[in-house]
Amino acid sequence: MIICMILATVSFAVFAFLFMTAGDGVVGALATCMKEIEIENLKNYKSQMNLLVEEMKRDNDMKNKKKIKKGKALKKKSDESQKRLEALSKGKMGILDTIPIAGYRAIQLLGWDSTNANIKKLFTKCIQFKEKKEAMNYTYYLLASLIGYVLLGICAGFAGIGLSLAMNIGMRSVIVGVIAFIIFAMLGYLPYDSVNATITRRAEDIENEFPQVVSKMALLTVAGMEVNQAWKLTCSTGKGTLYDEMRRVVTELNNNVLTAEAYSHFINRCNNNYTTKLATAIIQNASKGNSEIVSLFRRLNDESWLEHKHNARRKGEQIQSKLLIPTMLMFFGIIILVIVPVMSGFGF
Repeated sequence: MIICMILATVSFAVFAFLFMTAGDGVVGALATCMKEIEIENLKNYKSQMNLLVEEMKRDNDMKNKKKIKKGKALKKKSDESQKRLEALSKGKMGILDTIPIAGYRAIQLLGWDSTNANIKKLFTKCIQFKEKKEAMNYTYYLLASLIGYVLLGICAGFAGIGLSLAMNIGMRSVIVGVIAFIIFAMLGYLPYDSVNATITRRAEDIENEFPQVVSKMALLTVAGMEVNQAWKLTCSTGKGTLYDEMRRVVTELNNNVLTAEAYSHFINRCNNNYTTKLATAIIQNASKGNSEIVSLFRRLNDESWLEHKHNARRKGEQIQSKLLIPTMLMFFGIIILVIVPVMSGFGF
């Protein structure tokens, strides 16, 4: 018991040291990242509300109770996010919001910067769905949050074991400590893990949307439209992750970003073989001219649709394999329901 309490005190002292020695720059970095998160949340909520209103207008169903309820829920989340953003602008943060400060300080002491392997790996993922500066801020925030919560989790774990031993509950004290550690560790890990979930979802969306996009591009260029105009027209004809990324390219081009740079950003954000081929061909067409750009679009169209069919088949096989165990359990359940009455009828 005493050893556990000493270890809990030491781990908390480490957390407190990191927290108290953090400078104003660390607090400012945390506040900046949290503001960026809330601003992005506001944009997402407003976008979802706009789409919901458009859908209700299109269906001429402005009194749909289910959709109205969903709209109110989005409005409530948007208002909460706005209040949180205003509080952050005034320098107000909750107790849990300040936990990453210790993690930021630990990163400083460890000397981790943009050249560190862990930061580079996480940054490569974050930049696929955030702007470069925001992606770097978010990368540090995720690592700092993970470190801060793990340190508190270690403290809570040892404290839980020590207090449980003092209450004479035996080996169950270890379970209490482990649960306490897991709770804090998960609070830090879930945002970190959400990056992988976001990347996976984006990859699937881009993969599913690409055949339609390249088909439109091929059709427009065959009709004689210039590539950049075909790109602008295509991105305005649909909604989804890939269409959003195409619109970001148009925005950059309108802001006088070089063509090669804008499409290079697109390649990095999408991180897909087919989008890379498409953007690379457009870059070459803009710099050197490419008389075979139309035939390339056609080839990409054929390849992407073929790959789309293969992916659909593979997903179908995966679903079937996942359904195999429940199907077998149902089968055995039916057999038991049939055999038990029969056996009881024979007096077994």
